[in-house]
Amino acid sequence: MTKTILITAASGQTGTRLIRQLVARGVRPRALVKRAASAERVRSLGAEPVIGNEWDSADLLRAMEGADSVYHIAPSLTLDEPELGRRMVAAASRAGISHFVLHGVIAPYLDNINYHWAKQIVQRELYRSGLPYTVLLPTNFMQNVSWTWPSIARDGRWLLPYDPARRLTWVDLDDVAEAAAIVLTEPGHALGTYELVGTDAYLSRTQIAALMAQALGRPVVAVKESPEAYLAHARGQPFFERFRDEEVAQILAMFDDYDRHGMPAGNARVLSMLLGRPARGWPEFLASLRDAGEAARGVTSYRPRWRLAPRCTRRRAAAPHRGRAAC
Repeated sequence: MTKTILITAASGQTGTRLIRQLVARGVRPRALVKRAASAERVRSLGAEPVIGNEWDSADLLRAMEGADSVYHIAPSLTLDEPELGRRMVAAASRAGISHFVLHGVIAPYLDNINYHWAKQIVQRELYRSGLPYTVLLPTNFMQNVSWTWPSIARDGRWLLPYDPARRLTWVDLDDVAEAAAIVLTEPGHALGTYELVGTDAYLSRTQIAALMAQALGRPVVAVKESPEAYLAHARGQPFFERFRDEEVAQILAMFDDYDRHGMPAGNARVLSMLLGRPARGWPEFLASLRDAGEAARGVTSYRPRWRLAPRCTRRRAAAPHRGRAAC
């Protein structure tokens, strides 16, 4: 019997990659989207679109009707993500979902970064729900370099507002989607929590810039710029242009943490074991970026959510990064 797998936020860069992976495995996933244009996009990839509001319990139950599994992706920088996660878990319990897979984030215990800490709270909801669940913890996407790749190739400078010597873990989003498809379609992953990190990918920007130089055949240097300068040119990109102050605060908190500590989290063996092959590393990714125009395939979107989060009346000043969860 063919499984029905519901993907939330399905028209984004993660959801569309997962749709392709599932279709390649003979599964026609169900895709929860908000707009008709998004419905056409996922339909063209082979998914069954359901137009609805992920904040509406009735819409969630309608989307989950007859489904076996849910892959929950929160829209980027959702300010009230814990509440969205609670609603999603509650709907899955009511719908009798047999496997709930959470698209989480590496190091969810970072309570100074809202979108990290929020996913920790959703993991706790899953833990207490009684649902069979799996949590995937992807680290920084290599695809995040795509939107600045043209300027890197032109100017030989990789500008970001954190120390180039700090080391972070990285992963190819295509590997993340493949791992998610494996977890959703193969048995034995219930109650698992998997770090998703690329092979030989615990590198500093200085080290990655040297690999960029090899790929391009010209010098590349990683440079720390000021947060103000970063935001000034980032807002010129389509996926940055509608920042709200709350989203800016999340991004700056992330870069501040990178500047202080890097991202010392995640072991590449986990993803490689899931895939049954070595996870992709920077040299292979950069070669594809140079040769195949990977920038056109989509990058991390920081578009604000269409719905304003409720305002807390208490404790917001004490914990502004925690959103509604701090109320």
